[in-house]
Amino acid sequence: MNEFLGQLLALLTAACWASNSVSWKYLGERSNSSFIANARMWVALPLILVVTLAFDHRLPLSSSPTTYIVLLISGCIGYFITDMLMFRAYILLGARESLVILTLSPVFTAAMSWALFNERLRLIQMLGILLTLSGIVLMILSEKRAKTDERKNIKKGVLFALLGSFFQALSYILAKYALDDITPIASNLIRNVGGFLSFLIYTLFFERTFFRDLGFFKRKKYLVIMIAAVIAGPVVGMSSQMVAFTLAPAGIVSAIAQVSPVLLLPIDRFVFKKHITLLSLLGTLISISGVIILFL
Repeated sequence: MNEFLGQLLALLTAACWASNSVSWKYLGERSNSSFIANARMWVALPLILVVTLAFDHRLPLSSSPTTYIVLLISGCIGYFITDMLMFRAYILLGARESLVILTLSPVFTAAMSWALFNERLRLIQMLGILLTLSGIVLMILSEKRAKTDERKNIKKGVLFALLGSFFQALSYILAKYALDDITPIASNLIRNVGGFLSFLIYTLFFERTFFRDLGFFKRKKYLVIMIAAVIAGPVVGMSSQMVAFTLAPAGIVSAIAQVSPVLLLPIDRFVFKKHITLLSLLGTLISISGVIILFL
């Protein structure tokens, strides 16, 4: 029963990421991606603090210093580095295509587990990696007839999405390591603090856009979309995934959470009126199938 609940939470996570990516694409096309990412953390942190107090009834103050450091680093990598890369990918490549490439994240996770923890890959897992990569190649090839400027954007988008999938895997491995010493909801709070501090330092001392970014909150229409995206992503989506990690095997959770591109197919077709090629559809389904097989 616990494993089934974990799988349902993983599916909820996938739905959250699908709706989340569409919101970020919409906002990112109308403003700077770092600007949107920074403003998001200001909305996310107080909401996640409320969720933590509601479920855990206390602040996470009893864990070891190592746990806090690992989770802060995980948050910096997951919420700052990964999201900055993926926001650019959503704009240049598209939400569904970016999420297809993001299915490489469990593959990177498996490779890191092998390198760090000496976890050997079975033959069926190697087959899963091959299918995942094949699906991504098919998806990319389906865009080969795009215009020259669009091809440049596609190449950049693919690069950003690949890097995003790698850093997402790294952040998950760090978060999973720390879950033995802290509750899933509290771990999400600490990770968000790490992301928030990263954006704070970046916008204050590097981009020097901190005060300009705060002007986002005067734009009511975008703020409503931002709040909805934050609730779907960092609050519900990530909290669900952290809880799912404690109820079901991490591989199964990671695999189910990667079905977001499939959920986005009807949105791309009927909302954005985007032509879905046979290769793109086939690549999406093969890639997801590969990830599922990888963690059988």
